Amino acid sequence: MIELCRSAGLPEPQFEQRSGSFVITLWRDWLTARVLAGYSLNDRQEKGIAYLKAQGRISNPEYQQLTKATKKTSTRDLSDLKIKGIVLQIGLRGPGVHYVLANKGDKKGTIGT
Repeated sequence: MIELCRSAGLPEPQFEQRSGSFVITLWRDWLTARVLAGYSLNDRQEKGIAYLKAQGRISNPEYQQLTKATKKTSTRDLSDLKIKGIVLQIGLRGPGVHYVLANKGDKKGTIGT
């Protein structure tokens, strides 16, 4: 199930046990073109999000290579995505720091879609 979600570019399912029941939450792709348009992202950030959807994570050096941006520009772009709640930063500093897509629950007005 995890592999199928990854190959479809979706977030990994969430597995948990609640009150004696085993619950699996499947997340849909909340970053639709319509949602992304509302964030006013630049071309580099859009390319980075597409990479994240396919690969599941991205580091600053990978973002630099993908977008041909300088380290300073890459850091600024990724920080902006983090502030907007699109990505989460894993790690504080150093070579192990990377970014993953934030999991979002159902957005207002999309229940049942």
